[in-house]
Amino acid sequence: MITKPSSRPVLQLLIIVLVGVFAYSNTFHVPFFLDDETSIISNGVIKDLHRFLGGEGYAYNPRRFIGYLSVALNYRLGGLDVTGYHIFNLAVHLVTACLVYGLTALTLRTPFFAERDPDAEKTVSPRSLLPLFAALLFVAHPLQTQAVTYIIQRLASLATLFFVLSLFCYAKARLLQQAGGGTLRWKPVLLQLCALAAAGCAMKTKEIAFTLPFVVVLYEFLFFRMSAVKRLLFIAPMTLMVLVVPISLIGSGRPIGTLIADVNTLTRVESNISRLDYLYTQFAVITTYLRLLFVPVRQSIDYDFPVYHSLGNVPVALSLLLLLALLLLSLYLLRRSSHGEPLLRLISFGILWFFITLSVESSIIPIADVIFEHRVYLPSVGAFIALAALFSLLSRRLPAKATCAVLGMVVLALAATTYARNAVWGSELSFWSDAVSKAPGKGRPQYNLALAFDKMNRTDEALVHAIEAARLAPGEPYAYNLIGSIMGRTGRVEQAAAALTEAIRLAPQVVAPHINLGDMYRMSGLTDQALEQYQIALRLDPANPDIYYKIGVVQAGINDLDKAVIFFQCAASIAPGRPDYRRALDGARSMLERKQAMTRNR
Repeated sequence: MITKPSSRPVLQLLIIVLVGVFAYSNTFHVPFFLDDETSIISNGVIKDLHRFLGGEGYAYNPRRFIGYLSVALNYRLGGLDVTGYHIFNLAVHLVTACLVYGLTALTLRTPFFAERDPDAEKTVSPRSLLPLFAALLFVAHPLQTQAVTYIIQRLASLATLFFVLSLFCYAKARLLQQAGGGTLRWKPVLLQLCALAAAGCAMKTKEIAFTLPFVVVLYEFLFFRMSAVKRLLFIAPMTLMVLVVPISLIGSGRPIGTLIADVNTLTRVESNISRLDYLYTQFAVITTYLRLLFVPVRQSIDYDFPVYHSLGNVPVALSLLLLLALLLLSLYLLRRSSHGEPLLRLISFGILWFFITLSVESSIIPIADVIFEHRVYLPSVGAFIALAALFSLLSRRLPAKATCAVLGMVVLALAATTYARNAVWGSELSFWSDAVSKAPGKGRPQYNLALAFDKMNRTDEALVHAIEAARLAPGEPYAYNLIGSIMGRTGRVEQAAAALTEAIRLAPQVVAPHINLGDMYRMSGLTDQALEQYQIALRLDPANPDIYYKIGVVQAGINDLDKAVIFFQCAASIAPGRPDYRRALDGARSMLERKQAMTRNR
C-alpha cells in the first residue's frame, strides 16, 4: 500500500539512511588519493586547529574556509586515520539526501501545487513516493561516489548540503509566511536567517554555491505567489548573497586594483585552455554527465577526454543540440504546467537546476581537468527530483505494489553498483588499474599505477608503467623521476642519471628529481655531485627536513662532523617527531665529541 507523504516520514528517512549506509559500507578504509596529499597529508595548516582558527586557516583559502575547517577538525580528532574522514563524508551525504527528501516534500506543498491539487495530501497516489524516490536516487546513485569516497571532494558534498539546507529553510519560511497566523510570525524570520547562514556556509565551502541565489529566485517565481514589492523584499537578502564569492576573492589579501586587472587569472584554474575551447568541450562533457546519470557504467577517476576546438566537431554539435533540446523541453513543460499537470513544473525546475548549478564548472571558466564526476553532485539534486517527478507521472496507472517493486529494484540496482564502484576505491592498485583499463592512452593513470606498484616493491611492474607514462606524456617530469628512482635503486646508474636529468630539464623547479639524483650520486660515492643536487633541492624547498638529513649523512660520510651535526639539528628541529633524525643527531654529536677528545689528548 502506498502511504500518504506525511504519514511515515521517519520510516522513509530511515530507509534513505539504511540504503546509503549499505552503499558506502565498504569505504571506511579507502586510502587518501590525489589532491588528498596536498590538501590533507602534507597540509600543515590543518594540523594545528588553534592556528587554523587563529587566522591561518582563513588566509590559506578564504573561499573554502568551512570545507578546510571540517578537515582540520577531522585531523584534530583522528590525525591521518582515514576512517574518521570517511565517516564525516558519509554523514554529509546522508544528511543531504534527507534534505533532498524534505525539500521535495515541501515543494509539493507550495501554493502552486496546493491551488491545482488541494486534496493531494488527503489521497493516496504515486506522488506520495516522489520525495522518497528523489532522495533514494540521490543517495544510492554510483555517480556520487567520487564526491563521497574521495575524501577532499567533501568540498563539493558539504557545499551541496548547505546549498540544499538553505533552499529548504527558505521554502519552509515562505510556506509559514503564506500561512500567516500571529504565533508563527517569528518562525519565518528565523528560518530566513537560517537560510542566509546556510548560504554563507555553502559559499565559504566551494564556489559552486555562487549559483544558489539564482536557484532561490527561480524557486520563488515557480512555486509561490506574492505581489512584486513583497516578493522583492523577501528575496532581496538571498540575492545579495551572490556577492559572497567575489568578496572572498577581494579579501584574499591582494590589492583590489590587481584583482580587477587580473580577472582572467581569477576565473581560470590551472589551465591554458582557451575559454571557447573549454566551452565547446563542456557541451560534450555535460552530455557525458547525463549519460552517466541514466547509464552509470565505465566510471573513472581520470577520463581520457579530448579538448574540442570548434562547434563543427560532431560530438560538440550533437551535444549542443541535445542540451538545447533539454532546455527547450524545460521551458515547454513550464508553460504546459500552468494549465495542465502541475508535476511538469517540478520536472522543468529540476532540469533548470541541473544547468544552473553546473554553470560554474562547465561554462567558460577553464579548469585543468575538463571532466570530473564530483562536479555533478550538486546538479544531480535537480536531475533526481525531475526523474522522480517523471516516474510519478508514468506510474500513475500502475498498481501500488508494482510501483513500489519498480522503485525498489531501481534503487537496489543503483546501491549495488555503488557498492561495487566503491570496492574499486579500496586500494591504490585496484583503483589505478581500473583507471588505466579505461584510459590506456593517458599518461597520468599509468604513472599513478606505477607509483602504486612501486609502493608495493613490485619494481618491475612499476617500471613498465612508468616507461609507458613517459611515452604517453613526454613533457611531464614525474614519470622520468620515478624511472630514475627505480633504476637507481636497482643499480642501473647510467639509465637512472639519464632519466633524472631529463626530469630536471623538463621541470628544474621540481624538488624530487634533484633529491633522487643526489641519492644516486651519494650511493655511488660521488659526494660532491650529491651535495650539489641536495643544495639545489634545499633552495627550492628550504622547509624539507629530509634534505637537511641527507646532507648531514653526506657530511658525516666524509667525516665533516661539525656540518653533519648542524644539518641533523635542522632536520630534527623541523620534524621533532622523527626518531631517525634524532638518532642521527645524537650519533653525530657522540662521534664529534670523541673526535674532539682525541684531539685534546694528543
